[in-house]
Amino acid sequence: MEQTFDYKHELLNRQMALRAKIEESPIAGEIKMGYGLDFYQEEVRSMGLAMIRDGWDMEGEQPILQYVHEHYPTRSRDELIWINKMMHYLEVITDTFIDNLHAEGYRWLQGNVDMPNEHAIFYPVHDLDAFGKLAQELGLNTLVDLKIPNPLEQLPGWIYYRSGSK
Repeated sequence: MEQTFDYKHELLNRQMALRAKIEESPIAGEIKMGYGLDFYQEEVRSMGLAMIRDGWDMEGEQPILQYVHEHYPTRSRDELIWINKMMHYLEVITDTFIDNLHAEGYRWLQGNVDMPNEHAIFYPVHDLDAFGKLAQELGLNTLVDLKIPNPLEQLPGWIYYRSGSK
């Protein structure tokens, strides 16, 4: 129980910091969040998956599904599918994996949450998508340049290929 409280406390702190960054942004009033394109959802996803990886299966799924049920009630089934995919396809970031990304011509790792965050989920991109561009406009640190080796050393988090990115 104590450990799940720590996860939830960290999640609340991260969401408050995210809210402050968004509210400070000159484009704050123009932001339209949607399922899978919601910075708060991504914070919940990262923390929930961390809890699942650490053996807290139901306790990890619960906040993810609660968030989706509250904000995107018609997408609960999609979220269960997403959780299942992430538990099967997430990879640990290794030097070999980074070398393979270089060989495949990827330019960045785009994270789902503001860094630093040991539970970040990255996916390789050739070009920034709309979510990545919005994160930049908000001043969120979600990109890792694959050409700069220092941030790649001991990069915490997990990585996966998005559908259609390979």
